[in-house]
Amino acid sequence: MRQLISRSRAAISQLIYKRIILAVTILFCVGVGIVMANMSQLSSTLIESQALQNATLYAQSIREARALYSADVINPLNNAKLISFTHDYNPTKLTVPVPATFLIELGKNITAKNPEISVRLYSNHPFPWREKEGRARDDFEREALSYLTQNPTQKFFRSENFQGKPAFRYAEADILTASCVNCHNTNSNSPKKDWKVGDVRGILEITQPLDTITQKTRGGLKNLFFLLAGLSILGIAGLTLAISRLRQNAKQLEQRVRERTAQLQETNVELLKEQEKSDRLLLNI
Repeated sequence: MRQLISRSRAAISQLIYKRIILAVTILFCVGVGIVMANMSQLSSTLIESQALQNATLYAQSIREARALYSADVINPLNNAKLISFTHDYNPTKLTVPVPATFLIELGKNITAKNPEISVRLYSNHPFPWREKEGRARDDFEREALSYLTQNPTQKFFRSENFQGKPAFRYAEADILTASCVNCHNTNSNSPKKDWKVGDVRGILEITQPLDTITQKTRGGLKNLFFLLAGLSILGIAGLTLAISRLRQNAKQLEQRVRERTAQLQETNVELLKEQEKSDRLLLNI
């Protein structure tokens, strides 16, 4: 049994030695396949991470704009009681939009200047004049409302086709403050009048295309892949040359051993002949 195992090992070692370049090439192809699979996964992760960062910054900017508008515009004018506040904002009249209307108008302006980006504010309880555009329109928006109403401090996002193109959709809860609660609960047209501070009034959603991010991310990873592939090919070429050189040296050494063995055999034959002559001479004496 041991002899069989030893012979098998010797046969495998001999096969690997004779086919070392083929074995290295196969290992290289397997390695390339693994690298490509990992890079594809890494590409998807990087794309989503970049899209999430962009959407988070957009949402933060919009929140800051509304907070600044409320603090520096709404509050002073409201205390002075000089201008009326309304959802039906009209620049030609002496009116100022309420914060929610300001956010909606800001989102429309952003979308108008960047058609591929969508900024929306929607709710389960829109005012009557926003009933059509203020409710959830598709599965993502309905799921976002359901999830964020239960988890207002979390974020809800995913990548999916939007209007026929790959897009990243991001949603976060629009939480009521004290001033907003008072406005909603006292407005005669409010569809809900039992709001409390911290309730989720609606959802702020940012939708952005993934084409540009995907192109940049995959372009960078493609260059990295080509670099790794080039270095690997150079490594294999160098290894192949080294193996070829070792094989050549081994053949030369083997040839020298054979020649030396042949010389020793000839010398032994000569010695045997001389020994036989000596033996015959001794017998004749």
